[in-house]
Amino acid sequence: MTPLFIGAEIYRNSTYGGWHPLRIPRVSTAMDLSRALGWLPRGQYRVSPRAKPAALHIWHDPDYVAALVQAEADGTVSDAVRARHNLGTPSNPVFGEVFRRPATAAGGSMLAGAILGAGPGVVYHPAGGTHHGLPDRANGFCYLNDPVLAMLSLRQAGLRRIAYVDIDAHHCDGVAVAFRGDPDVLMISLHEEKRWPFTGALEETEGGSALNLPVPRGLNDTEMAFIRDALIVPAVAAFAPEAIVLQCGADAVEEDPLSRLALSNNAHWAVVSALGALTDRYLVLGGGGYNPWTVGRLWAGVWATLNGLEIPERLPPEAEAVQRCLSWAGAKMTRAPEPALFTTLRDAPRPGPVRDVLRVRVAVLQARSAVLVG
Repeated sequence: MTPLFIGAEIYRNSTYGGWHPLRIPRVSTAMDLSRALGWLPRGQYRVSPRAKPAALHIWHDPDYVAALVQAEADGTVSDAVRARHNLGTPSNPVFGEVFRRPATAAGGSMLAGAILGAGPGVVYHPAGGTHHGLPDRANGFCYLNDPVLAMLSLRQAGLRRIAYVDIDAHHCDGVAVAFRGDPDVLMISLHEEKRWPFTGALEETEGGSALNLPVPRGLNDTEMAFIRDALIVPAVAAFAPEAIVLQCGADAVEEDPLSRLALSNNAHWAVVSALGALTDRYLVLGGGGYNPWTVGRLWAGVWATLNGLEIPERLPPEAEAVQRCLSWAGAKMTRAPEPALFTTLRDAPRPGPVRDVLRVRVAVLQARSAVLVG
């Protein structure tokens, strides 16, 4: 199966504002790196459509969608709309493409769901992964919830049994709202403990459909491999889904400012590969990631992994130029970026001991998965 990459140019110049964590380019960097490396031929690239408001009503409240459209038209919101829909807040500001940008991400994920619903395939949509969006409220930088919309698109195409795996540093609270208690959905979320949105406790099963694994600060590659092999892969395999959706947020790497985890991008790529071996209908989404140099590298490497491409030891000049053109305006950086962020795609591995607290939590979820996936 030849993988498809869904992207769009709207992400290149769109920003949440000069101070916001999403002021940085991300999807466009992954696209530019992939093209500079010769990995993104025209035949594997699809331009993301923009979802029409009516299509979003499959999960999002019509009044909220209308408020989002109006916010873009007006460039502002009233106090009542801000209070009701959480728009125009520091986390979820009104900006120039406040409807068009998330609607494009939603349209891409819904297209991916339709493609995979029609037959086997692999689709990569790094602009997706906005897993915090709620039916009638913006939440956590997410105005719409494209993973939910993708999964509902799979459902519309006749697929029922779906595994959703989320390795973002933050818990997928919006997806949990959507599929709480659904026996045909297995949700597995790995996220940093004691971090926003402060949901996804080990004890929480989301009505019997989720395995939530809060992980401690400093999660290393060895620990991620242990979680992958002892929990994620066996649970998904036992569930025997018709499709797998992976949210591959890039904010769990050591250099990211919005987490305190310590992974290398190798850990993400290994999860991408392991889950891909379990299904013939595979959707990989982006998600978080707030360091401009690490996000593009990680997501370009996801694309290489899906295609079975060899990652070079050193970036060619065209790809290195992509990295050197990036900036991080407004960031409070205590030191300059490491040279490897400009010259390589693959991080050096970040191994370490597997802590007892993780072994205990994984054992709890192993026992629980035997009930959930039975």
